[in-house]
This record gives sequence, structure tokens and C-alpha cells, in this order.
Amino acid sequence: MKKNIMRLAAFAAIAALALGMGAQTAATGATSKKLVWALEFKTKNAKPSSAVFSYDVGGGGWGNLEHQAYVDTNVRTDSVAQGNLVFKATKYEPNINEDIYYECPIATPGSACEFLSSRIHTKGKLAFQYGRLEARIKNPKGDGTWPAFWMLGNDFPANQWPNSGEIDIMEGKGANPWTIWGTVHGPGYFGGDGITGTLALDKPVHSTYNVYAIEWFPNKINWYINNKLFHTVTPKSVGANKWVFNKPYFMILNLAMGGRFTGDLDPDLKSATMYVDYIRYYTINGQGKVTGTAAAIKAGKPTK
Repeated sequence: MKKNIMRLAAFAAIAALALGMGAQTAATGATSKKLVWALEFKTKNAKPSSAVFSYDVGGGGWGNLEHQAYVDTNVRTDSVAQGNLVFKATKYEPNINEDIYYECPIATPGSACEFLSSRIHTKGKLAFQYGRLEARIKNPKGDGTWPAFWMLGNDFPANQWPNSGEIDIMEGKGANPWTIWGTVHGPGYFGGDGITGTLALDKPVHSTYNVYAIEWFPNKINWYINNKLFHTVTPKSVGANKWVFNKPYFMILNLAMGGRFTGDLDPDLKSATMYVDYIRYYTINGQGKVTGTAAAIKAGKPTK
């Protein structure tokens, strides 16, 4: 996703902690993966952990011409046995003559936003460098929906986008529900010129859960859906431009509605929902680390 400006909550003080032990290990061939941090969302009807996540709040998508305002009320866990973190975009119809309302850069009366949704991030609390980061997600249904699981360089906003770098692990377009996009943005390759790979699936992504992942190494990032490799980026991919991916990145999840990437919204769409079953982070052959506050690392410490 193309972002020009991003409001961030006040950053928590960071302890320079790294976690890479006491967790599950799985091996396939010559590759050994060790689970070192995870969120499974088993607590019922709860807001995202404040130890791990902060909210972005505001309207318009920070340069993307999106139709939603982000608020801190449209994401929480559900009550099913599996456990999900649920992002819900709901129709927003303020009385523009009487209400104080959220504005978006769109052609509506009073430029009022059309939906409320949520975006959460780990900036100032948790960052990842190398290894495998994955989430099991069921995407929303409806033309104009724009779900995303992505990362920004941990030096943002001091180092402004796109120089900070961006890794889009998963983006979806509601009007094309069989296809997923994986992209990097950086200096000289951003917005519509981001380096992108796609994969078309045999079922609409709103009909089932899929596991979206990157496996990230110095000078290389691989993208996977359900363990199927579909995109690889290396310094050669960015040509004469700067490779900005050998450093820590923080994580973001959101459900946008409309905007430059996804196109027009279905005028009859009243709501949309994205379900996140889990988020898991592994080292690969001992490579990779998660750093951050003691509370954020403890919140994701594997129990097995």
C-alpha cells in the first residue's frame, strides 16, 4: 500500500531484547524453523493487546484516497473456539449538518468518510528482522475492499516513506477475489512502481482461510501462500536503486475501503470483515530475531 503520512501513537520505551529460544521447532528438508513469537487470539471479545499494538486513527488513508476513517473500535477478538482477531468495516453515515464527523478526500457531501474501520501496528513495541512472518487470514468480501498484512521500516517516520521501505506480505482487491499481491516499496520503486508478484488461487480468498508469509534473509525476500512460493525480490530486482530491507521492520494489519489500489466500492456494500486466526514468527536455520519491549515479547512468547 502506498502511504505518505502515518499517525503513530506515542512510542513505548524499547528494551533491546531479542527472543530466539524455548519454542517449537519444525524441520522440512534442510530448513529448520523455530517458532519464537506468536499471537493466537484465544481471549474472547477483547481488543488487540495494548502491549503489542497501537492504533492509527483518522480518515482518508494518508494519501490513498480511501473511503474509511480508522478508529480504535472496529477490531477485536471474537468468541469462536478457533479464535480470531476480527477487523470490521461498517457503513458510516453522519449527519454532516449537526455532527462532528470524519472527513475523507472523496466526493461525498461534506467530504464525509463512508466507512469506519481499524488499522493496528507494532511501531515502538515490536520489530522483526529476517526469518518467517506469517498470518492465517480470511479476507473480506465485496468490491472495493482492501485488506493488508504488511510492514514498514522501523526507522519510520524519522526516515520518511518510501526511503524507510515497505514490505506488503499480503494485499487483496475485493473486485478480484482470487488474486493476492505481494510487493516491496523503496526509493525509486514505490506506489505503482513497487516490485510486485501475484498469485491466483482456485477459491475466492473470502471463502476460506489462507496462510500468507514471507521468508526473509539478508538480500532476499520470498513470498508464500499456503507454503507455495510466488514471488522473490533481491537487490538485483531494484536495479540501481537502494535495497532497504536489511534492517528491522514493524508489522501492520488493516482493512481499508476503496482507494487507489483497489478501485471503486460496491455502492450496496454495508460492511466487510477480515478474520485473522493467528500471527506467527519463526527463525529459519537460526536466522531472524524479534526485538522490542519486554511486555510485547512476553505477550507473544510460545507456550509449548
